Amino acid sequence: MWNELPLDALSHIFSFLPPNSLARALCACKHWYYCGRIPLFPPRYSPWFLAMPSCHGHHSTCCYAHDPDLGQWYSLPMDFNPEPIRLVSYLSAGLLLCRFTLSASLRLVVCNPFTRQIRSLPDLLFSRSNPAIGVITGNDNGNASLFYYIIIVAGGASGSSYKSTLEMYDSRRGGDGWRLVGPMPIEFSVRLTVWTPNESVHTDDRFLYWMTSARAYSVVRLNLACWVWSEVKLPMADRLTWAAIFKRKNGRLGLMGGSTETIGQVWELDMTTGNEWGNVSKVPLDLERQFGQGGIKCAGVGDAVYLYRDLGSDMLVWSEIEGRQGWNLVEGRSNLGISVPFFKAASIHPSLSRSLI
Repeated sequence: MWNELPLDALSHIFSFLPPNSLARALCACKHWYYCGRIPLFPPRYSPWFLAMPSCHGHHSTCCYAHDPDLGQWYSLPMDFNPEPIRLVSYLSAGLLLCRFTLSASLRLVVCNPFTRQIRSLPDLLFSRSNPAIGVITGNDNGNASLFYYIIIVAGGASGSSYKSTLEMYDSRRGGDGWRLVGPMPIEFSVRLTVWTPNESVHTDDRFLYWMTSARAYSVVRLNLACWVWSEVKLPMADRLTWAAIFKRKNGRLGLMGGSTETIGQVWELDMTTGNEWGNVSKVPLDLERQFGQGGIKCAGVGDAVYLYRDLGSDMLVWSEIEGRQGWNLVEGRSNLGISVPFFKAASIHPSLSRSLI
């Protein structure tokens, strides 16, 4: 009976399986193997925490993934890459956007560490050092197998000057390479080049957002409908000791930040006004005492946002997954047996599909 299930029904069932369970299911028969490799539905399991070393060294040939359901860490060899890479952003469908670390100007690559696939993107039209990178993802007709991504590169340094232009790459028009889409104010080019850590957030209201880390924190916003730039002020901006933005499960822009008053608080941007923030949640006092202050980093997507310090240490998770809403402490019991002091992390849904890259 099971090997006669329609493709769409079986694919819907597989969308609930994390990659380790799906890998076992794919060994059952050819029909299941084929179905599991061509996802028709978005994943419905808990997102994983993935960490990639941010400097070239002893551990840079691996990245590390944490399964929140089993509490297990996995080491994923990255030796299929032609040269060392550094994580830029999570795209979707298990794909990571990375950059080659040994190149002075920006060179981008898309890879899936779970299927050991990699594809270099074409060279930019202009040489740029440390530009802001924006990511837009989607799928046509709601079909997860028709996944696409758009990458926008803004600003960046070139010699002693700053580039005040935007370039865009659309995976649906991959053969066309990069194209110039317009100018940008030089003040935003400088701010994004010097003060942004590259992470962007694309919300359902057709805006791209970047956090700028100069004190006080603020957000730079790009209207994708008319390519107009603006700034969004943050709550408690002059008191935040760390801050990060993320896309909430409802498609809106979320902000998470900490101060001397609290180690973590969540706000949401009012999409009607575009400038006002509403308070959503705050780390409970008992978890604050357990987790402690200082050195906090943040990574997340709509389902779950992670607060962390070192690889394998305790993590605070703010979840919007049904049945797991709220704050939870994940105790640091790393089975990796190593220390990776410098790494960049993302919250991802791993994929075993080889058709998406």
